[in-house]
Formats: sequence, structure tokens, C-alpha cells
Amino acid sequence: MKHFETSVLLAIAGAVLTFIGAISVSHPIRAAERPAAKATASAAPAASDGALFVEFVSVLRHPRCVNCHSRGDFPRQGDDGHPHTMNVRRGPEGHGVTAEKCGTCHQDHNLAGAHLPPGAPNWGLPPPTTPMIWEGLSDAEICRALKDPKQNKNRNLDQLVEHLTEDKLVAWAWNPGEGRNPIPMSHEEFAAKVKRWQAAAAACPADNGKKETAKGGEAGRHSFRQQ
Repeated sequence: MKHFETSVLLAIAGAVLTFIGAISVSHPIRAAERPAAKATASAAPAASDGALFVEFVSVLRHPRCVNCHSRGDFPRQGDDGHPHTMNVRRGPEGHGVTAEKCGTCHQDHNLAGAHLPPGAPNWGLPPPTTPMIWEGLSDAEICRALKDPKQNKNRNLDQLVEHLTEDKLVAWAWNPGEGRNPIPMSHEEFAAKVKRWQAAAAACPADNGKKETAKGGEAGRHSFRQQ
């Protein structure tokens, strides 16, 4: 009889130990799963907080782009952004005034040779009605301006993305001709980032109040003839 009672007690004790062991093992597993879920949740806002726009805004601020999107009623030249040496003005349609038309020197392709006039189809500045000046603006302000139909020639989001990724005048910035620095980010990478931003509802970053400083200074003496 005693042997039977001992066996029952041992069986009960074994079941209790097994149950306690199962609880102690399952708890760390669930705890280990929590950081992964938390990390996923923290990464999710990137699609809606404007971070995707910030990934490619440096391209828009490059001299090859901002020289035609700068303050003033004239184009700029060089990596320092000095005013065009021919005293060119925007004109009523963005293609110059009187005899100083953009097409007088700039053709639909780059001329061969260092610092000779660059070119691309429809060479010119944005028209005065939609000048798209973003020099000195914050990331958020540039983003809002790009998306504003009153400033972007009445483009919807699809048309804006097409302009940024397929327009030959924009693409010139990656092949600006001899003697000029191209956009450092590849065109393929830029286009992919723009389309990811579009797919995430084209969210703009929060405006932190930071402005870009105006270009100029001593560097203007060393890149006098670049566009």
C-alpha cells in the first residue's frame, strides 16, 4: 500500500514540475517575440512621416537642379550658383528675352567640349507664373511646392512623378556635359525613391523651420563657366 501511495505522489510531483517547466519556457519565447513586433511598428510610420521624400531631396538641391530653381529672375551657373554670365533673364515663358533666348546657345543636346553650352529638349527656366523656386526652402516647403498644382504647372501626382523621373530636361542633370559635376545619386536610384514616395501617398516631412542657406561666395571664382 505504501509503495502504491509513493508512486502516486511521485507521479503528481512529476506532472507539477512538467507544468512549471512549460510555463517558464513559453514565457521567454513570448518575451523574445515582443521586440520584433515593436520594431515593425516603429518602422511603419516611415511611409507616412515624409522620410521617403527626405531620401531624395538632396537631388533637388544639387546645383544641376537648383540653378534653374533659384531665387531671382535669372538662371545660375556652376557649383557655386553664380548668376548667368550673359545676363540672361527668365522672360515671359521662361526662355529668355529679346535676342538673349535660351535656344540661341542651348540646343537639345550638350555641345562637345569642356564648358561649352549644355543642352536638352525644352531648355529653359520655369515660366514666371510657376517659377518653382525652392532655393533656401526647407524639405517640407519643397515637398509642398512640388505637389501644389498652382506651382507645378497643374500636374497631378502621376504627372509630377513622370516629370521627375522621365523628363529629358530633368534627366540632363545626370549627363550635364564635360566639365560639370553630375548628380551623385544614380538616376535609377533616384527614380526608385521617387516612386516609393508616391506609393506611400507622397507624404511631406514635418516643417522643422530649418532653411537652406543661399549659395555663393569664394567658390564662384573657380567654376565661372559651368551651368
